[in-house]
Amino acid sequence: MSDGKPTVGLLATIKESEEKRNSYITVLFTLLVIVLLIVFAIRPTLTTIVKIKNDIKVKESITEKLDQRIKTITALDKEYTASKEKFDLLSFVYPVSSKQVLFISNIESVLARNGFKLNSINFDSYEMDSYNINPAVLKPELVFLSVTGEYNNFINLLKDLESLPMYAVIEGVSFGSKSSSGTSETSYSIILRIYNIEETNFYSFK
Repeated sequence: MSDGKPTVGLLATIKESEEKRNSYITVLFTLLVIVLLIVFAIRPTLTTIVKIKNDIKVKESITEKLDQRIKTITALDKEYTASKEKFDLLSFVYPVSSKQVLFISNIESVLARNGFKLNSINFDSYEMDSYNINPAVLKPELVFLSVTGEYNNFINLLKDLESLPMYAVIEGVSFGSKSSSGTSETSYSIILRIYNIEETNFYSFK
């Protein structure tokens, strides 16, 4: 009997070692599975979540910008609708030909209001060499007016001419002779600078 006890103890030790080894193997296998899950499952999932969050932020930013542009376009559309009649007059203020419709239609009333009579009116091209500003669309043009009236009203006439809607600019003035009819009227030559648009399709957006 005494010979069997050491054998039993040895077997128990061997069995315990096997259990520990199996336990270690199980732990190592579990750790390996966890690492594999992290590398091949959890990490891609986290990466996808981060990417989705970033995409959501980008889309929210784009949506916000689009909303802002829609609001701006809506406000501009309302402003255009409210001012459409004023915009329609632009083709008269700055016509796409040398025919200054609004200027010609106003010149008689301006002269009459100041007690002047129109003798003649002529249009001519503007010498660009003496013009310091070179606008992309508006092109300057000269208007030669020959009028007759009282000297006392002449300054007011010039002011009214420069107050016209097309922003006429006085380029030069010359005094002529007094009227031979015995009145105090004098003839004057006035040179104005006005503008027109040479691009024939400028208003085609309408």
